Amino acid sequence: MSDSNEYARLPADLLAELLTSAPRVAQQVSSLLTPALEQRSALRDAASRHGLICTSEPAKATTLCAADGGFAVERTIAVDIVMAVAVGVEGFGEPGVTSPWNTNQYSSFHEVALHDIDNERLARAAMMTHELAILADAPHQVRIYDGSHLTPIIQLNSGYSSRSPKVHEMSVNMGIERGVVESLTAFAANPQIISMPKYDSSADIARLLGQAIGVTIPGDDKYVTSLILRGGEYTRPMRVSGAQWAQLHLTSIARSLGETSGLLGELDHAIDPLRRCQLFFMYWRPDDAAPTYRLEIKPELAHSPESLAVVLASLAHQITGPFVREPYPQYLADVMAKSVGLGLSALKAAAHLSLTRSQPELAPQLVQSYRTEGK
Repeated sequence: MSDSNEYARLPADLLAELLTSAPRVAQQVSSLLTPALEQRSALRDAASRHGLICTSEPAKATTLCAADGGFAVERTIAVDIVMAVAVGVEGFGEPGVTSPWNTNQYSSFHEVALHDIDNERLARAAMMTHELAILADAPHQVRIYDGSHLTPIIQLNSGYSSRSPKVHEMSVNMGIERGVVESLTAFAANPQIISMPKYDSSADIARLLGQAIGVTIPGDDKYVTSLILRGGEYTRPMRVSGAQWAQLHLTSIARSLGETSGLLGELDHAIDPLRRCQLFFMYWRPDDAAPTYRLEIKPELAHSPESLAVVLASLAHQITGPFVREPYPQYLADVMAKSVGLGLSALKAAAHLSLTRSQPELAPQLVQSYRTEGK
């Protein structure tokens, strides 16, 4: 059998029933997206009046890399195997220019633990700790984080706030060993580190333009800006706002290692620029055939059109299209990191073989599992 999961298909009757819903789904899509499409010209005019549309100036591309991470938890009969990986991928360089990295960068964490519902929290914190380390240490002028600036704080806090003493202590010790304070400080303040989240539900610009033309626009910013921007244009950088930024925090249980070691206090100080909204967002359309991309950038870039032009030229140099609709190193880092499940399966198979030879009575406890969970 070419694929061990070939049998796991939807029942034919269920699939047929789902397909009968296609017209209703199409109608729902139309009702959600048509209003902005019909108002495209008016929305663009409103954006121009508000000074929201900027044109990227020609610039020379510079060095660029991207980092991404993934995690998986294998819940076997007797234990959990926790794995997290982070990878860094370098962008295309100019001919004759030496690459800052000789190879792709990588870092990993794996641990065997007794069953604990919070082991996934450990995996998330491990993934983020290693990913931030790669970004902070990269020598490139432009470094892409695949996600929002909110995400690392949420993922790290998942481990630090765990009520499982084991998960909490391992998350904290890992952060201390991997220099997470320095990494998170760089992430929050270094203008060379930008964020490019793929999924984006924000609608600040859509609401602003909708109010300007007196029409409620049900689309989000990514969709609306893809309609009104032309190739080479971007929206004027705007400061992030909202409770999700003002309430950013890292916490742990009172008198836990995170608190007594001082780590949580230092990390909370490191994210203060984000909490004070010292971060800007913008949407950029590299060419007429591409959608827009959301970028989260530091104030130094937001206030310097010349520096921002270099970043956009560097990103444009990495978009190969039409099938890879993001900077290629960001795409490749994502593919590599999300293959963590394959790495976990290989590790489990090797460990099972070793146990089969040394302690065969334990081997079945490792090979039999409930299900691999990861992302």
